[in-house]
Amino acid sequence: MIKKPLRSLAAIVGLSAAAVAGSYNTAMPAAYHEVPPVVSYPYIGAAFGLSSVSDDYFEYYPVYGYSDHTDIDYNAMMFQAGYQINPYIAAEFRYWFSVGSGDYTTNTTALLAPNAYDSFDAWGIYAKPMYPVTPEFNIYGLLGFSGVTVDGEPGYWDLLYNDGSFSWGLGASFDVTPNIALFVDYVELFNVTLDFPDYSQDTKIDTFNFGITYKF
Repeated sequence: MIKKPLRSLAAIVGLSAAAVAGSYNTAMPAAYHEVPPVVSYPYIGAAFGLSSVSDDYFEYYPVYGYSDHTDIDYNAMMFQAGYQINPYIAAEFRYWFSVGSGDYTTNTTALLAPNAYDSFDAWGIYAKPMYPVTPEFNIYGLLGFSGVTVDGEPGYWDLLYNDGSFSWGLGASFDVTPNIALFVDYVELFNVTLDFPDYSQDTKIDTFNFGITYKF
Protein backbone atom coordinates (compact mmCIF):
# COMPACT_ATOMS: atom_id res chain seq x y z
CA MET A 1 0.00 0.00 0.00
CA ILE A 2 2.85 2.40 0.82
CA LYS A 3 4.98 1.50 -2.24
CA LYS A 4 2.46 2.78 -4.80
CA PRO A 5 2.26 6.34 -3.39
CA LEU A 6 6.08 6.39 -3.07
CA ARG A 7 6.45 5.42 -6.70
CA SER A 8 4.04 8.15 -7.71
CA LEU A 9 5.91 10.70 -5.59
CA ALA A 10 9.24 9.66 -7.13
CA ALA A 11 7.79 9.99 -10.62
CA ILE A 12 6.45 13.47 -9.85
CA VAL A 13 9.83 14.57 -8.41
CA GLY A 14 11.65 13.15 -11.43
CA LEU A 15 9.39 14.89 -13.90
CA SER A 16 9.70 18.17 -11.99
CA ALA A 17 13.50 17.96 -11.94
CA ALA A 18 13.58 17.24 -15.66
CA ALA A 19 11.30 20.18 -16.35
CA VAL A 20 13.47 22.51 -14.24
CA ALA A 21 16.65 21.26 -15.90
CA GLY A 22 15.12 21.71 -19.32
CA SER A 23 14.05 25.26 -18.60
CA TYR A 24 17.51 26.02 -17.08
CA ASN A 25 19.34 24.69 -20.15
CA THR A 26 17.08 26.70 -22.43
CA ALA A 27 17.69 29.85 -20.43
CA MET A 28 21.51 29.47 -20.39
CA PRO A 29 23.43 31.16 -23.24
CA ALA A 30 24.70 28.77 -25.91
CA ALA A 31 28.31 29.74 -25.12
CA TYR A 32 28.05 27.97 -21.75
CA HIS A 33 27.49 24.66 -23.51
CA GLU A 34 30.31 25.00 -26.06
CA VAL A 35 33.77 23.55 -25.52
CA PRO A 36 36.35 26.33 -26.02
CA PRO A 37 38.30 25.82 -29.26
CA VAL A 38 41.80 24.42 -28.94
CA VAL A 39 44.16 27.07 -30.35
CA SER A 40 47.46 25.31 -30.95
CA TYR A 41 49.38 25.17 -34.20
CA PRO A 42 52.87 25.47 -35.72
CA TYR A 43 53.81 28.55 -37.72
CA ILE A 44 56.63 29.97 -39.79
CA GLY A 45 57.47 33.51 -40.84
CA ALA A 46 59.94 35.94 -42.37
CA ALA A 47 60.76 39.59 -41.77
CA PHE A 48 62.89 42.48 -42.90
CA GLY A 49 65.03 43.75 -40.03
CA LEU A 50 66.74 47.04 -39.26
CA SER A 51 69.57 45.95 -36.96
CA SER A 52 72.04 48.10 -35.07
CA VAL A 53 75.30 47.47 -33.21
CA SER A 54 76.27 50.25 -30.81
CA ASP A 55 79.79 49.95 -29.39
CA ASP A 56 81.69 52.58 -27.38
CA TYR A 57 85.11 50.95 -27.68
CA PHE A 58 86.67 54.07 -29.18
CA GLU A 59 85.01 56.31 -26.61
CA TYR A 60 86.85 54.56 -23.79
CA TYR A 61 90.00 53.81 -25.77
CA PRO A 62 91.01 57.00 -27.65
CA VAL A 63 93.55 55.50 -30.04
CA TYR A 64 95.42 58.07 -32.13
CA GLY A 65 93.42 60.90 -30.62
CA TYR A 66 90.00 59.57 -31.64
CA SER A 67 87.25 59.39 -29.04
CA ASP A 68 83.81 58.28 -30.13
CA HIS A 69 81.42 55.36 -30.12
CA THR A 70 80.65 53.29 -33.20
CA ASP A 71 77.18 52.62 -34.59
CA ILE A 72 76.92 49.94 -37.26
CA ASP A 73 73.57 49.58 -39.02
CA TYR A 74 72.58 46.50 -41.00
CA ASN A 75 69.71 45.56 -43.25
CA ALA A 76 68.82 42.02 -42.27
CA MET A 77 66.46 39.16 -42.98
CA MET A 78 64.85 37.22 -40.17
CA PHE A 79 63.25 33.78 -40.32
CA GLN A 80 61.13 32.32 -37.52
CA ALA A 81 59.55 29.00 -36.65
CA GLY A 82 57.30 28.51 -33.68
CA TYR A 83 54.46 26.66 -32.01
CA GLN A 84 51.47 28.35 -30.39
CA ILE A 85 50.49 26.26 -27.37
CA ASN A 86 47.34 28.20 -26.46
CA PRO A 87 46.02 31.76 -27.01
CA TYR A 88 48.43 33.14 -24.40
CA ILE A 89 51.79 31.46 -24.94
CA ALA A 90 54.02 30.24 -27.79
CA ALA A 91 57.59 29.03 -28.21
CA GLU A 92 59.66 30.46 -31.05
CA PHE A 93 63.07 30.22 -32.73
CA ARG A 94 64.50 33.10 -34.83
CA TYR A 95 67.51 33.53 -37.07
CA TRP A 96 68.81 36.84 -38.50
CA PHE A 97 71.48 37.47 -41.14
CA SER A 98 72.67 40.70 -42.71
CA VAL A 99 71.99 41.68 -46.31
CA GLY A 100 75.05 43.62 -47.45
CA SER A 101 77.76 45.16 -45.32
CA GLY A 102 77.27 47.23 -42.21
CA ASP A 103 76.92 50.99 -42.53
CA TYR A 104 78.95 52.43 -39.66
CA THR A 105 78.96 55.93 -38.22
CA THR A 106 82.02 57.04 -36.25
CA ASN A 107 84.81 59.62 -36.33
CA THR A 108 87.33 56.76 -36.26
CA THR A 109 87.03 56.07 -39.98
CA ALA A 110 90.81 56.38 -40.41
CA LEU A 111 91.08 53.13 -38.46
CA LEU A 112 88.42 51.25 -40.39
CA ALA A 113 88.61 50.04 -43.97
CA PRO A 114 85.42 50.06 -46.05
CA ASN A 115 83.25 47.11 -45.05
CA ALA A 116 85.47 46.48 -42.02
CA TYR A 117 82.48 44.87 -40.30
CA ASP A 118 80.91 43.16 -43.25
CA SER A 119 78.48 40.59 -41.82
CA PHE A 120 76.07 40.11 -38.97
CA ASP A 121 74.06 37.10 -37.89
CA ALA A 122 72.17 36.11 -34.76
CA TRP A 123 69.87 33.46 -33.38
CA GLY A 124 67.36 33.55 -30.58
CA ILE A 125 65.06 31.10 -28.79
CA TYR A 126 62.10 32.57 -26.91
CA ALA A 127 59.05 32.03 -24.79
CA LYS A 128 56.36 34.25 -26.32
CA PRO A 129 53.63 35.39 -23.91
CA MET A 130 50.78 37.11 -25.75
CA TYR A 131 47.47 38.79 -25.15
CA PRO A 132 44.61 38.78 -27.71
CA VAL A 133 43.25 42.35 -27.60
CA THR A 134 40.69 41.37 -30.26
CA PRO A 135 40.25 38.09 -32.18
CA GLU A 136 42.55 39.51 -34.90
CA PHE A 137 44.95 41.75 -32.96
CA ASN A 138 47.59 40.45 -30.53
CA ILE A 139 50.31 42.07 -28.47
CA TYR A 140 53.20 39.92 -27.27
CA GLY A 141 56.54 39.76 -25.54
CA LEU A 142 59.68 37.72 -26.17
CA LEU A 143 61.84 36.35 -23.36
CA GLY A 144 64.81 34.09 -24.03
CA PHE A 145 68.43 33.77 -25.09
CA SER A 146 70.37 34.84 -28.17
CA GLY A 147 73.75 34.46 -29.84
CA VAL A 148 75.33 37.08 -32.09
CA THR A 149 78.33 37.22 -34.43
CA VAL A 150 79.64 40.43 -36.05
CA ASP A 151 82.52 39.53 -38.38
CA GLY A 152 85.29 41.72 -39.73
CA GLU A 153 86.93 41.27 -43.09
CA PRO A 154 90.42 39.66 -43.11
CA GLY A 155 92.82 41.75 -41.08
CA TYR A 156 90.13 43.09 -38.70
CA TRP A 157 88.95 41.61 -35.44
CA ASP A 158 85.52 40.18 -34.85
CA LEU A 159 83.68 42.97 -33.09
CA LEU A 160 81.67 40.56 -31.04
CA TYR A 161 80.90 36.93 -30.61
CA ASN A 162 78.37 35.84 -28.03
CA ASP A 163 76.75 32.46 -27.67
CA GLY A 164 74.10 32.84 -25.01
CA SER A 165 72.94 36.07 -23.40
CA PHE A 166 69.53 37.23 -22.21
CA SER A 167 67.32 38.64 -24.94
CA TRP A 168 63.87 40.25 -24.86
CA GLY A 169 61.37 41.91 -27.17
CA LEU A 170 57.93 43.49 -27.60
CA GLY A 171 55.62 43.36 -30.59
CA ALA A 172 52.15 43.24 -32.11
CA SER A 173 50.51 41.16 -34.83
CA PHE A 174 47.33 41.42 -36.88
CA ASP A 175 45.57 38.53 -38.64
CA VAL A 176 44.67 39.51 -42.20
CA THR A 177 43.28 36.01 -42.88
CA PRO A 178 42.80 32.97 -40.60
CA ASN A 179 46.26 31.73 -41.69
CA ILE A 180 48.26 34.89 -42.39
CA ALA A 181 49.34 37.60 -39.93
CA LEU A 182 51.45 40.72 -40.23
CA PHE A 183 53.71 41.69 -37.34
CA VAL A 184 56.14 44.32 -36.14
CA ASP A 185 58.43 43.99 -33.14
CA TYR A 186 61.55 45.21 -31.37
CA VAL A 187 64.15 42.75 -30.05
CA GLU A 188 67.20 43.50 -27.92
CA LEU A 189 69.67 40.74 -28.78
CA PHE A 190 72.62 41.79 -26.66
CA ASN A 191 73.38 44.43 -24.04
CA VAL A 192 76.56 43.82 -22.07
CA THR A 193 79.33 45.83 -20.39
CA LEU A 194 82.74 44.23 -20.85
CA ASP A 195 85.32 45.21 -18.23
CA PHE A 196 88.99 45.45 -19.17
CA PRO A 197 92.00 46.58 -17.07
CA ASP A 198 91.95 50.19 -18.29
CA TYR A 199 88.40 50.72 -19.61
CA SER A 200 84.86 49.36 -19.86
CA GLN A 201 83.16 48.68 -23.16
CA ASP A 202 79.37 48.84 -23.56
CA THR A 203 77.91 46.93 -26.49
CA LYS A 204 74.24 46.86 -27.46
CA ILE A 205 72.68 45.04 -30.41
CA ASP A 206 69.01 45.41 -31.26
CA THR A 207 66.66 45.10 -34.23
CA PHE A 208 63.27 46.26 -35.50
CA ASN A 209 61.45 43.62 -37.55
CA PHE A 210 58.58 43.94 -40.04
CA GLY A 211 57.24 40.60 -41.16
CA ILE A 212 54.59 38.08 -42.10
CA THR A 213 53.61 34.79 -40.44
CA TYR A 214 51.87 31.74 -41.87
CA LYS A 215 49.88 29.52 -39.46
CA PHE A 216 49.40 25.84 -40.31
